[in-house]
Amino acid sequence: MSLAPEPVKVFPAYARLGIPGAVPECFVREGVYRALLQAARQLPEGVGMVVLDGWRPWRVQQYLFDTLHEAIHHHHPSLDEGELMVRTREFVSLPSRDPLAPSPHLTGGAVDVTLCDADGMPLDMGTQFDEAIPASHTDHFESLTALSAAQRQACNNRRLLYHVMQEAGFTNLPSEWWHYDYGDQLWAHYRGSGVARYGPAELDTIESRWRRQFADR
Repeated sequence: MSLAPEPVKVFPAYARLGIPGAVPECFVREGVYRALLQAARQLPEGVGMVVLDGWRPWRVQQYLFDTLHEAIHHHHPSLDEGELMVRTREFVSLPSRDPLAPSPHLTGGAVDVTLCDADGMPLDMGTQFDEAIPASHTDHFESLTALSAAQRQACNNRRLLYHVMQEAGFTNLPSEWWHYDYGDQLWAHYRGSGVARYGPAELDTIESRWRRQFADR
């Protein structure tokens, strides 16, 4: 389902950045959509939710993984391949179409979200979306002994986002304050249930419809 109505705003970040293959929309599963609305409606007056990414094509996942892997290798040439993989996978999942272990965004069950004010301006979350640094860890500010006023505000904003999303049934990826899951494999893992609702998905295009029609004949 495509996201559009209030109280959820949409800003397809990867399409706006011109990443090859990115779709100019944010698509999620229907259950995820309803949970997002539930979370957004729990926000205080004057605060809104912005969805930055939802379902992600496999080729975009591969592009993000390769780009971050290359950037880390460039800045840390002494790292071996195993260390590079660990550092890369901290912020970008391994591209996978495996039905038992698909990339979370490929399922339509993963969403990247942030908060905004009444004018649609993003709130300060302490880092930018997709910054691959330790400060992007959800609990980064919780672990600091002394916070500046700006850090305290960012910490409160992260707490607000975390609690409304958790109340709506989402789980958070600890290394990314913006990444939440509902119904996918990460969601099952962090809930301890071991059973995911969603597997890999593709957009319902005219091409895929025709293929299904001919396959049924």
